[in-house]
Amino acid sequence: MNQTNSGVLRSVFYDLDSSKWSRTVCGLIFIMVIFAIKYSQKKPKKSVVKRDINANRKYGHWTPDYNFKTPTPPPYPNWDINTTRPQPYRAFRHKYSITMAIRNMDFHQWIELDNEWLKFHNHKLERTREKKQELCVTSPEARDAAFELLDELWNYLPHRYPSLFQQTPDGLSNLVTGESWSFKNGTKEDPMYIAAMLLQDDIAIMIEQEDGQYVLKGGAIMLAGFWRLKDKFNLPLSAIHTSGDVPKYKEKLQTGMEKFFIRQTCDKPVVRNNYFIQTDGNLPWSKSIGDEDKDVVGWYTAEPAKDINQLYFRSERQSLRRLPKTGATIFTIRTYFLPITELAQEPYVPRRLLNGIRSWVPEVQDYRGYTKFKDVVEPYLEKMADEQEAKGYTVETEPEVYPY
Repeated sequence: MNQTNSGVLRSVFYDLDSSKWSRTVCGLIFIMVIFAIKYSQKKPKKSVVKRDINANRKYGHWTPDYNFKTPTPPPYPNWDINTTRPQPYRAFRHKYSITMAIRNMDFHQWIELDNEWLKFHNHKLERTREKKQELCVTSPEARDAAFELLDELWNYLPHRYPSLFQQTPDGLSNLVTGESWSFKNGTKEDPMYIAAMLLQDDIAIMIEQEDGQYVLKGGAIMLAGFWRLKDKFNLPLSAIHTSGDVPKYKEKLQTGMEKFFIRQTCDKPVVRNNYFIQTDGNLPWSKSIGDEDKDVVGWYTAEPAKDINQLYFRSERQSLRRLPKTGATIFTIRTYFLPITELAQEPYVPRRLLNGIRSWVPEVQDYRGYTKFKDVVEPYLEKMADEQEAKGYTVETEPEVYPY
């Protein structure tokens, strides 16, 4: 800066008396404060809230929601029909409690397939050759929902499991078995049968009635182990549970469950897990509780187990979601099945399972057949727990977070 310019600047500042300078500074501060206040009070953009067009519906009357689209899943990471192992669901804690135990489900994880797909598929083929009409039923009231379910699977399965399924213009092809299922333009085949032959799960359709009850109107129940579709078909949710003697259903579960079914929206799928001890190794039907073809079956017919190798851990992963067009509730039941002797090799499992079993209240004991296996499973789990605890796998060192 040359001398002339610097002199001009000095003269300008010198000419400003203190009062003028103060007024200038105060004016600038005032403008900045006003700007800050206005900026802080600037209203955020309103988020777009989608209106639930069925929130105030009359029971049994559903308006199709064509705006809702189920998210398309990414491929299951590194999925392989020969090497992808079943998920290790271990749905037991040290103390058993009777609750719905539902948790939110990611749409991408709706259907779980693994390297036991072929085994499950072959079980279903064998059983439906003998008694298809008993295992698969779609009432006229559930037919639209069954085809909507197939449409959902048509979009989901080839994206999630592209090495197993491929879309065709009118259905799906199985790239492993060579089977092809046509249903996009209708089919003479029972749609629930088609759905079941795509999955490892059993499937049920619950339809809301005008009294608010949810009734089982469609199903493919092939591998349930302890219950039969013919005993539950056309029953409301309450009777399905009370007829099966579900412990404390009326006291602890009925009200919350019925409210949940009514209020569930299309964008809020849920999942839950349970577990049982089975005294034989038959996945489709536990022969220990009686002949599947007899009218009456139950634990009271079972012989007490004598060998730990008779006992199997049976766990179900159950998902619930509402379909947008028909409003039907889809219930999937995926069974996981392995010997107790294999399960007990896992760290911390023997003590936790033993404590869980011992905490069953009498009603739960009766429901789960406790007296038929307690004299075998409890000493075995105690022995395995002691061995693990000697190696440092104690309750005190066990991780507090249970994944399932």
